[in-house]
Amino acid sequence: MTSATATSRSTPTAAARLDSLTGLRWIAALMIFCLHIQSESNFFIADSRAQDALNSLLAAGRSGVSFFFILSGFVLAWSVRPTDTASRFWWRRFSKIYPNHFATFLVACLLLSWRGMEVIDFERMFYNLTLLHSWPPGQSDVWYSFNGPSWSLSCEAFFYLCFPLLYAGLRRLRPAAWWVISVASVLFIAVLPFGIKLFHEPFGWSEHFIVYHLPPVRMVEFLLGMCLALLVRGGWWRGPGMTVSIVVILAGMAAAAFLPEEYGLARDAACTVLGYSLLLPACALADVRRSRSIWRARRLVYLGEVSFAFYMVHEICLYAVRHTFGDDHPHRPSVAAGVLVLATFCFALVAAMVLHHVVELPMMRLLTGGRRRPVAGGVPPAGSGAVLVGPGGERAAAAAPEPVAAGRT
Repeated sequence: MTSATATSRSTPTAAARLDSLTGLRWIAALMIFCLHIQSESNFFIADSRAQDALNSLLAAGRSGVSFFFILSGFVLAWSVRPTDTASRFWWRRFSKIYPNHFATFLVACLLLSWRGMEVIDFERMFYNLTLLHSWPPGQSDVWYSFNGPSWSLSCEAFFYLCFPLLYAGLRRLRPAAWWVISVASVLFIAVLPFGIKLFHEPFGWSEHFIVYHLPPVRMVEFLLGMCLALLVRGGWWRGPGMTVSIVVILAGMAAAAFLPEEYGLARDAACTVLGYSLLLPACALADVRRSRSIWRARRLVYLGEVSFAFYMVHEICLYAVRHTFGDDHPHRPSVAAGVLVLATFCFALVAAMVLHHVVELPMMRLLTGGRRRPVAGGVPPAGSGAVLVGPGGERAAAAAPEPVAAGRT
């Protein structure tokens, strides 16, 4: 791995493909999948000690959505087209995320109908199909309706709406201001869940909504990514390389494990935001300079390109597997549980490839009239990541949300 510390203020070109960031998208999507496997651990394996070991191993995926939000801001600010208009930008973003969202919405409706659950609920359908379902305070049945991970797309849609204005404002500022905003954003994200708890006791669903689901609050991560991209593009970035950045991320994940569960997934974003803020510029500079990067491997880049589709289908696949094999507490040995987890992963990956090649890419070409390949692949997973799907549909509690049928509370 190479150091990302700039020795001269050369200006990277925005035309450079950031394949390392695309590869990292797959790692983040995989983290989110692991998080939801953890949430379903009582289905896959019965032994409580094995469940505890699995939970400890897979808990690192909790910060996946935060990574996707920062990455989204970075990639969009990096790949801005000088002659672009707001309307064209919004249409490209719509063409990227909405076909997958609508397709998985339909699949979720079919799956819920198969389960004999009521599907028609016009309020939830309205919020979900208009990408407003992350806005209603305290309504987790709306946040996670139909395909749970799509709640993060509600945040992304708000980011996209604000992006032209945010970018125009940031471009008027000096690089020193970008640094100030970046540092302030990291501090805000790091202290928010703990600051909220000082004034709200206990830390419940209302507080979780503020720190984890409310789009204007999550936009701080998006804004952070934009500022980091501008610093790198302008040659102003000074930071460690990939190795140090990964160590900082792992240390943050370890620290989050010692914080109270009541903070939910917000604690993981708080503990990893610094490491992610160091890793993205380090990887971008490695790609610009064509220096060594393990994240640029060809197969990993392909998986990164599929990661948005994977994010959108993996919770549906988990739901289908769980209800196909029955909802009762299992008594299967650990080896059988491992085989079932692997089979579920393969099922989700194949479904993601189908969605990517049959829906996502053809619809992008149809709606935009072009075949331009994105610089680093836009959204997540807005994400499962997290997740549920959390590229983000995570809940504050350990249990992952199921698709929500009409009438469910």
